[in-house]
Amino acid sequence: MDNKKFIFLRYIVIILTCIGLLSIEIYQRHNKIIVNDENPAITKARELVNNNGAYFNEVFKEKDMEYRLNTKELIKKNNDLKGYINIADNEYTYVNTDELLIDKIIDNNNLSKNENNENMPYDLNYYYKGNDPKNYIKYNDNLYRIIGITNSNDLKIISLDNYNNITWGRSNNINYFEGEELEKDDSIKGIFYVGYIRSETKELDSIIKNEKRNNNYTIISPKYYGYYSFINISDIIMASESCSFNNILDISKETCDSYLIDMLDNTYTANTLEDNKVYKIDENKKIISVSLEENIQAKKVIYVHAISKYISGDGTKDNPYEFE
Repeated sequence: MDNKKFIFLRYIVIILTCIGLLSIEIYQRHNKIIVNDENPAITKARELVNNNGAYFNEVFKEKDMEYRLNTKELIKKNNDLKGYINIADNEYTYVNTDELLIDKIIDNNNLSKNENNENMPYDLNYYYKGNDPKNYIKYNDNLYRIIGITNSNDLKIISLDNYNNITWGRSNNINYFEGEELEKDDSIKGIFYVGYIRSETKELDSIIKNEKRNNNYTIISPKYYGYYSFINISDIIMASESCSFNNILDISKETCDSYLIDMLDNTYTANTLEDNKVYKIDENKKIISVSLEENIQAKKVIYVHAISKYISGDGTKDNPYEFE
């Protein structure tokens, strides 16, 4: 009798074990179904971020950073998934749109490839050069010009008008923007470089490296996460078809002619040099060194998403790009 009870209990244990294992299998399959049901573009976006940790850690090092990925770069045959994946606060969102601003810009213009690209998120991948490229864009009812497209597929743009009474830095802190004092202007948060450059530096790759490098004349770090900055020396050089100089203070409309230097009069740059001086473009379209004043005027440089819904425009002044 006791033997029969033992055998009965043994069968009960076996049956309960099988039910438990079956429940686990059903649960796991259910979870797999949920994962497989996720938008495939979002799945690819997660994989891309996870496989490029160093790059995306740089992007999301500070809060309020946002990144967009073109679905056609994630899934080659994506006629049903046109648009982009927006990444913010570790949330992935699919946005459907037939036409993207970045595609129109690349298709309509001759952009130059940046050979000095260090593959950091906000380095310029492409830039405009020459006297009158089709690089006008309308943003918040104001006209800007596109300096270039970053590795993060954002547009680096510059205002046509000077802004007055901009606060930039403090005493002995001339290359540091006070984040809490800056107006966001609804632009996106990005990384700007405001590093020190010796006036004798004349190689473009050295200038770009110095804009990012810590040194004795740099306060804290020349890498700045924020909503706007000023023009960089490297931007001015790259915009010219032919820029020849032995000293940064040689740069002028005569030596580095372009649409960019033509619009930079009485405008401060984002770069510093020795003795608490900063670079500025004067009324003669020439770079000079000056002491930083308490309130200055400058053209704002901001970032906007190139991966956005295209509305209209061909980049000319009369028909600038518009997007949402």
